[in-house]
Amino acid sequence: MAEINKEAAEGSSTAPPAAERGKNHYKNRAKKQKRNKFLKNAKSFGKRESFGRGAELEQTEYNYLVAILETMTKEKDTEERQLIANNVLGQLKGKEIRTASNQVGSRIMEDLLAYTDEETFAGLLETFAQNFRVFCCDKFASHVLQRTLYVALLRAVAPLQTDQQGEEDGEGEEQNAKKQRVGGAAERGDRSVWPCYEYCLKEQYADEHRQTCRQYVERMAKYLINNLEEFVWEATAGYVIRQCVLNLGGITEKKATNDAKPLTVPEQWHKLLHEFNVQLMAWPQFADLIGMEQTATILQDLLRALASTDDAFQLEQLIAKLFKEAFYTKKVKKEEKDGEATVKQEEKSDLPKAFQSDSSIRLLEVCIVVAPAAFLKDKLFSKLFRGQVKKLALSRACNFAIQKLIDHTTDKDMMDMVFAELEDSMEDLLRTGHTGVVLALAKACARLACQQGKFVKNLLDALHCAEVAPTKMINAVLHLLPANVTPSTAPKIHLHGSLILQAILDFNKPIKFVTALLEMPNDRLAEILSEPAGSFVANAFVTGRFVGEKSREKLVRHLEGQYGQLTLSVHGSRVVEIMYEAGNPAQRENIVRELAEQCERLNGKPWSAKVNKRLLVDLYKRNPARWKVAIKNDAKVEKMFDKLVGGKKRKAES
Repeated sequence: MAEINKEAAEGSSTAPPAAERGKNHYKNRAKKQKRNKFLKNAKSFGKRESFGRGAELEQTEYNYLVAILETMTKEKDTEERQLIANNVLGQLKGKEIRTASNQVGSRIMEDLLAYTDEETFAGLLETFAQNFRVFCCDKFASHVLQRTLYVALLRAVAPLQTDQQGEEDGEGEEQNAKKQRVGGAAERGDRSVWPCYEYCLKEQYADEHRQTCRQYVERMAKYLINNLEEFVWEATAGYVIRQCVLNLGGITEKKATNDAKPLTVPEQWHKLLHEFNVQLMAWPQFADLIGMEQTATILQDLLRALASTDDAFQLEQLIAKLFKEAFYTKKVKKEEKDGEATVKQEEKSDLPKAFQSDSSIRLLEVCIVVAPAAFLKDKLFSKLFRGQVKKLALSRACNFAIQKLIDHTTDKDMMDMVFAELEDSMEDLLRTGHTGVVLALAKACARLACQQGKFVKNLLDALHCAEVAPTKMINAVLHLLPANVTPSTAPKIHLHGSLILQAILDFNKPIKFVTALLEMPNDRLAEILSEPAGSFVANAFVTGRFVGEKSREKLVRHLEGQYGQLTLSVHGSRVVEIMYEAGNPAQRENIVRELAEQCERLNGKPWSAKVNKRLLVDLYKRNPARWKVAIKNDAKVEKMFDKLVGGKKRKAES
């Protein structure tokens, strides 16, 4: 630890302070360290004459791959990537299987595949197609097989993405980059300096080559369907099946972390997906699939893929079969000699089989997300959850299923029933740390405009802050700690606490919390708004549907005297811009006047310098009259720009 501290101290003269680093600094650093660690380990294996895990390579071959890996850890332009990819894969011709079965070789081939030319890639597809079984059953080669499927998918369907391409052309580079991150760069490709998602969609290929890629995807899908009974139980082949199922539905990422629109794919692929579904449902041991993590994840991805194709009939068939044969059954009570074991078994048997294992719970969560509203209410909720909501919400394993259920509830009557079972459990939920359930309730109350008064009352009672001062009440909600509890150290704002407060500000009658925020000392309010989670309370206050215009202006006025301090923090500077937009002309001038008093300090930080430039603070300091004219002209330009781009706010230049 002393050495680490010493290194940090020595490096402090060159490294930027923590507060000035970008929001992705630590994530990017972790990726770089992971790449360097892999390279370092590969070199150390070579020095010990152990040439990688998996298939054993010759020393010269291994050293060549390590040298290529070292080259690939550095950023390259597209032409360099293409040249390296074609040269390396040309050198590996005839050795593809052995190289892909080696850990280092697998990593290199994965990254290079996307940048190969048409002839090289077509040759690789033919080699892989002739050896599907070998690649599917090898723990390293299977990753390369997944990447070939992914790249072939992108090359085959790129011309079909006309709508998506049109949207991209109308957006800025920053929006495109965000879209690519959300849209689904390959799972392992995201961690590489050789990304392939955008490249494969935009690169021009001959129609004949695209047809070859399409045939490869279909050939692999048919092979997996024919061998499904064998491969579904294989760990490595299971990942290939998941990749294939998702790709047939146009989904390019395995993790369901976003609502990105799936790619447009040929209708034939939907039919192949239908074959996967029919074959799995026909199995006599179908009910056993939910009991293993490996097979349950295949069903999860199949549900997501079917949902992306808008095939409501196939989707409901699969969910109904899962419900009938796997979820809505109870384990038989077994008497054990050990009394304690007997009690545990009896406790478990009170719940349907859907809640008996982690894998089945995760599968049920996906069913909740994709199920039609009527099926969710009449079957999943009525038969699995009703009467058990409180027990499940307090369960460490099952509370996420309750969150999914509440988040995807669109029926007010169903929401009333869920709320009725949870309204007396708010304090227990907070005590056990299941704050996500409380947040889901808050969002649902705002979304469906129901049970809002009861929610606020129960929340304040659970936090013992119904009759306390405004500052204590807001602090209790933000920290999700009872007002009568004094922690030994100052607590940070709880993310769920901030989100709950934001949801309440979107209620029909948020007056109690609006008044409490306006009655807080402005220095404490500024301190809250300067924190990452707390700053978004300002957004909710300003954009709240039922927060009055006068209340917004009161908040802008209430923060006067704190704008200079707010601007010096990353998140506080964003709040300053929000307050500027929400204020009337006189209040806007007051904000700029306050900032002009410490103009020199503003230029010391990149985020405050951006506010300085955005609000023309330097100009105001020199000539307030010219500032008024300039700010009016700038507002006119923004209005014209908004009309051109569909009402999107223009971003400040960096």
